[in-house]
Formats: sequence, structure tokens, C-alpha cells
Amino acid sequence: MSESGNCHAEIASVGHRDSVKEAATRMFSHNVGCLIVTDDRGTFIGLVTERDISRHVAVSPDNGGGVKVAQIMTDHVVSASPGITTGEARKIMTEHRIRHLPIVDNGTVVGILSVRDIMGQQLLEDRAAAEEVAMLSKCLKSIDLAEAVEIVAAESPKLFDATNCVLCLYPQGDRSRDPELISSNRCPCVGGKRGHSTLSPEDGPTDAEQTKKVECPLFLPQGVEDVSSEDGYYDADIPAECRGPGGQPPRLVLPLDIVGLPEASGQEKRLSGYLCMCGLAPSNAANRELTLYKAKLTREIVIAHLTNATRYQQARLTSLTDPLTGVGSRRLHEDKLHEEADRAKRYKRPFAVAIIDLDHFKMINDVLGHAVGDEAIRKLADSVRREKRGPDILSRYGGDEFVLLLPETKAADALILLERVRSKAQQICFDQGMALSVSCGIAESLPETDEAPGDVMRRADLALYEAKNAGRNCVKEWNQGMNRLVSNGELEIERIKRLQRRVMGLSEKAEKVFMESIWSLVQALEAKDPFARKHSENVVAYAVGIARTMELGPKYVDLIHRSAMLHDIGKIGIPDAVLFKPGHLTPHERRIVEQHPMIAVRILEKMSFLENEIAIVRHHHEKWNGQGYPDGLARTAIPLGARIVAVADTFDALTSTRAYHESRTVAETMHLLKDACGYDFDLTVVVAMAAWVEDVARRLETTLDGLTTDDLLATIETKDTIPLPELADVVLGGTPDAP
Repeated sequence: MSESGNCHAEIASVGHRDSVKEAATRMFSHNVGCLIVTDDRGTFIGLVTERDISRHVAVSPDNGGGVKVAQIMTDHVVSASPGITTGEARKIMTEHRIRHLPIVDNGTVVGILSVRDIMGQQLLEDRAAAEEVAMLSKCLKSIDLAEAVEIVAAESPKLFDATNCVLCLYPQGDRSRDPELISSNRCPCVGGKRGHSTLSPEDGPTDAEQTKKVECPLFLPQGVEDVSSEDGYYDADIPAECRGPGGQPPRLVLPLDIVGLPEASGQEKRLSGYLCMCGLAPSNAANRELTLYKAKLTREIVIAHLTNATRYQQARLTSLTDPLTGVGSRRLHEDKLHEEADRAKRYKRPFAVAIIDLDHFKMINDVLGHAVGDEAIRKLADSVRREKRGPDILSRYGGDEFVLLLPETKAADALILLERVRSKAQQICFDQGMALSVSCGIAESLPETDEAPGDVMRRADLALYEAKNAGRNCVKEWNQGMNRLVSNGELEIERIKRLQRRVMGLSEKAEKVFMESIWSLVQALEAKDPFARKHSENVVAYAVGIARTMELGPKYVDLIHRSAMLHDIGKIGIPDAVLFKPGHLTPHERRIVEQHPMIAVRILEKMSFLENEIAIVRHHHEKWNGQGYPDGLARTAIPLGARIVAVADTFDALTSTRAYHESRTVAETMHLLKDACGYDFDLTVVVAMAAWVEDVARRLETTLDGLTTDDLLATIETKDTIPLPELADVVLGGTPDAP
């Protein structure tokens, strides 16, 4: 047999007239699991195993000395011929449920295969197969999808010594459509051609897809087309349709299912098909199990790599495409501009750049709404796309700006094209009677100079500003008179710096005046409620105390201070009948009150310098378990400042008298806050609150039960930070670990 090295080199035998005891002695001395039984002439007549012998030795009083081997041997022995493969031997042993398989040549036993031999050989074969298939992974280094497909089609047949190979993938697995990707090494079914149909980012996302359709009359076995979960399908024959062009049996079919990223439609990109190899070497047919094992590993590697390549291509196309208009993105423009600038320098050929700006775009958004503004941008992009030439590259450069990169074009020729674009834009109207207009600036490259790619963009930008200064709705070509660039030596730098400092001072003063005005509104609002007087002031004090205890730093403490001042400003929009209701609120009234964080956001959102404070005010009623409002944030998704203000807000509410409850002591309130850790509040913040409260009690030489809110409020003026000691064990009955 081919794996004869795995058979027992020494064949241990015993005569059929020998006793079981003698057989046991011989088996032990040779360290084997079975013995060949021969007749008086030495001819093989049977087999006796260790299990047969041990059973009789154990029950016989003379250790099997009185029992002949002929009485216990197996005379109907299943055997095999030399040259049997491991897979065939395993199949015979499994089918007959035997643990030893004699190898017989012309009636003579030349070896014995055991289950242990088979398992060892299988392990070696599997390991060798895995190492061989792993080499395919090293070949698949390309992240270009079309190139990766070609590498798979070229390298996979080498693993199986296959003559022909074809890889075919259909969009969304629809085999009624043309393949999106197809590649072959020498498959006669596709004429030995390679082709692919896929969008090429280098050609720009606005150009037509580069398609090379290849007829692939590949006929799969019945049922394989719909089985995408199979690791591989081995077929000893091939269909007549494949045999006719020159296909050779046997063949191996690996179903492939590539799942990419979600596309604009929201549906995941999916490529399904197969990798088919035919003309496999005879060794593959002889050991089908090993072949299928290699096929499974190959399929996993191919799917993993093609999936990565597909997703990379999608991500790259996304980064090169503007999602609103479908034209190129700013990144695409910058890539193509550098390529065109290099080409222009090398061949001394011109190119032009045109910047197209939609006039009065802010007014369109403000008057007609952002949805109409988006529609205006889309319609303008479509209009320019129809007017441009095939090689021209259109990109969206900013919110209302587009750039046309015009290869092999002089500024005078670009002027004609842009005038046509401007004229077409004026024909875009909306139901409200508003028509679009655009301003355009054009600049031509200077290939004889050593200018950078960005220089032509700066000149086009100057021409655009000239068009806007000329009243908009016109096209201007750059000229030397537009060059307003000056050096720092020509500017009054000290005057500029002095004015900058003055403007900064005015800005800081404006912020201070705004905060003072808002604070006055908050105090006036709370003055109307006899139960809520000084609520925001108290929350500021408690929040600052917690923040300092957590050693958050002066700037963050100031942020907490301002946020706590503003946290209830939204209640100005709640009806007084609901806000000052003496009893419990109905569910509907509670929903009204829960709007106050969003009302605060609407009040403050125009103040850009309050961006961080607005986030804290918005989320100060979120809960650690995600059951709060308005957004249902949970755990650390809630801004830290909001978690601090939430604890301070609740502490003041519990320690103050309300229409629906009496005030609680500091000790009682801390106990309630501790119980709510992990549900309503962040444990770290409550630990900081407890540390601060305990520190104040210690400095005042009193107990927690004797501490009052006035004591806490009186100490907040100090700038000392309170370290976080091991107070969680004392105050909260646990360590300050996050729940």
C-alpha cells in the first residue's frame, strides 16, 4: 500500500493449534494489538485480537492454557490489497467496525493497519494539507477586488493539480444576470479569457462602469447552484456541456458567498457564485476525504479575502463619492488634481479648473428649508454632469461648491463650457418661483512653471470671488490683476494683533453678559415657586463640590458650574399650572415636564460657545440603566458632567421640602443615592458625593446624621479639592467599582 510505512514492519503470527496463553505471551513480547493466525503450512487463515485473548485469559483458571487459538480467532477476515489509500482503508474499517486491517498479497500478510495508524496518517495528511493551503493566503495580498479574483483563479488549481479553473460571482447571487466578476486560468468553457465587470474608482465614480462581459456556459450539477453552505462538491464526472469544449473530469466546485457592506439602498452588497476546477490529479480522486478537507480550507480563505477586498473597494468608493449628489468627493478631486498636475508637467500640456458656487444657498435653506436646499444641490450636480465632457471630473468641494477638473483644456475653452453650465443652471426652478444661479471662477495650469497643484485652485478661487463681487450669476477667468496675495511685511501685524486681542475681550465680555442674563432668568423663574427657590444655586454648589472631589481640573469645574446654572432653563416653556402643581403629576403632565431639557437646547443652541454645556443640560435626566430621557442614553454614553449634575439635582430635590414630600436629612439622602447606584446614577459620582459629605462632617467634627445642607453649602466657597479616600466601604458599604 502507498502508506506501507505506517503498517507494522514485523508481522507477529501464531499457529492455530497454539494456546491462548501462548498467544498472549507472543502478543506481549511483540507489543502488538493483534496476531496473524496461520495453519500448519504457514498460510494465513485468521486473526486474533488483544480483546479476544484478554477475555479468555481473564476467565480461564489456567490463563488460557487449555484454549486453542483456533477456537477464538476470526476466520472471516476483512483484508485489503497493497496500495490502498488511507481514505479507502478508513472507509473499510468504519463500514465493518474493525480496528485492524491486514494487507494481503497473494495470500500472504505483508502488513497490518490499525486505527491508530489511520489516525496518525490522517493527522499528518491534514497538517500537510493545511500548510499547503496556507500558502494560498500568502499569495492573496492584493486588496483590489478584480486582481484578487484573478489571483484566486490562478493559484487555487495548484493546490489540487487541476488543469482548468474558473471563478464566477453574480451580483446578489442572481444567476439570471451577467456575472459581476469572472476570471479563469485556462478554462475552455470561457475560452481562456479573463474579465470583470466592476466599478473602477480610478476612472471616477461619475463615469460609466467599465464592463467586459464574458460568456460562461458553465453548468453546475443539479442542486449545487442553491447550496451555498456546502464546503465543496466533488464530482467524478463533468457535464456534457463542459466536456464538449474540452473540460476534463474529475472536478471540484466550491460555492462562494461574499457579503459586503450596506449600500445606499440599505441592502448589503452580496456576490455569490462558485470556484470550479476540473482535470484534478488522480491522487485527489484516490483520497476524496483529504481533497474535500483541502477544499473546505481553500473556500474559507478565498471567501475571507474576497470579502475583505469587496469591503475595501466599497469603502474606497464611498470615500470618493459624495453621498448626496453621487458625484466625486473632495478627496477624489484632490487625488485627480495631483495626477493631472504631474501629467501636465511631464508632457507640458495644459488643464483647467473651474469652481462653481451656488448663489444665495443660505437663503434657499432658510426660506425654503434644508430639504429644498439638498434638492437644489442635486439638481445642479445633475445639470453640470450632463454638460461636462467624458474625461472631465466633477466633484463636490464644499456645501454649495463644485469643482470641474478639465484635462487638455485652456481657460478660454473652459469659459465656453462654464457659460453653458451657468445658462442651464438658470433653468432650474422650484414651485416657489425661485430659480437657481451660479458664480464660476476659472484658472488654467501653468505647466512651464514649478507651481504646486493647489496653486491653480487658489487662482480659480480668486476668480470666483471676482465673479461674486461682480454681482454673482457670471463666470470669471483668472488674470494677473486678481492676484491680491501680499506678504506679511506689507501688513500692519501689530495693529492686527491688537485688534485680535480687543475682539477676544469683547467676545469674553459678551459671554459674561449672556450668562448673567440667563442666570437672572433662572432666578426669576424659580422665585415663582416657593418650594424651588435657590434650587439651581444649590445644584451649582453640590455639582461643583462633586467635581472638585473628583479632581476634574479648574476648566472642567467651570464647565460643570455653568451647566448646573443652566440645567433647568428649559422649564421656562412649561405651563405654570403643570410646573407649580402642588400634587402628583398625571402621566401626560409628566411628559410635558420631561420636555424641559429639549426646550433648554432650543434656547441655547445658537450660542456656539455653550456647545459643551448644552450637551450636559440635554442629558442631565438620563439614567445609568438607560431608562432616562430624552435620549435613553446609558452608562458612560451619558456625558460625565450630566451624570454629576443629575446626582446634585436629585440631592437638592430630596433634601428640600416639596409639595409632595418633606425634606430628608443628608444621611437619609445619601442612603437613597447609594441604593440607586447602578440604576439611576453612576456609582463613581455617588462615591465622590459621599467622600465630599464625609469630609465636610469630619472637618466640622460632627457625624453624618448631624450634618445639614447649610453646612455643605457654606463650605463650597473653598477652592480645596477633596481627595477620594476609601470612603466607599464606610459610606456606601462597598468599593467604588463600576456596577
